[in-house]
Amino acid sequence: MRTLCEGVRPLADETTGNGSATTKDDLKAERRKKMVKAFRGILIALLAFGLGACSDGSENLPRMDVDFEWQQIDKGAQDNPEIRLTGVPPGTTRFLVSLVDLNLEGFDHGSGFADNDGTGIIARGAVKGSYNGPDPPFPSVKHTYEITVKAYDANGRVIGIGRNARQFLYSDER
Repeated sequence: MRTLCEGVRPLADETTGNGSATTKDDLKAERRKKMVKAFRGILIALLAFGLGACSDGSENLPRMDVDFEWQQIDKGAQDNPEIRLTGVPPGTTRFLVSLVDLNLEGFDHGSGFADNDGTGIIARGAVKGSYNGPDPPFPSVKHTYEITVKAYDANGRVIGIGRNARQFLYSDER
């Protein structure tokens, strides 16, 4: 006759690491813990590999120096400020310019393309696309905005990158 506690009775032939008897349920729990630990290790390895594989490759591109200054007319403007570049890779035919507000968890202000005229300067208003200038939500509050410039060749490949961040203080004083 079976008892109600039969499933939790110690088994004489199975022991834990310290030699004490254990139950079938304890052994199942131990096996489950080992499987979870192994699965976590595999998952961590896959994530580490996967995150590296998701890189845009920009860390291997030649670096350009990007310089610009904000003016009050840039607030919310669809015209980019004048952007000065050094280290533009040979063969660059156009630039992709994007703007991000670093104070609002990388709020995207859009981007657009400008042709490379060979001067190392992207003129004010030359970026065509969905670019929207800095626009802090409140006057007298500084926000830091980052401009990223990617250089493209005639085949549409990114061949250089540069970025720079500057604070923009909107003042409603007239």
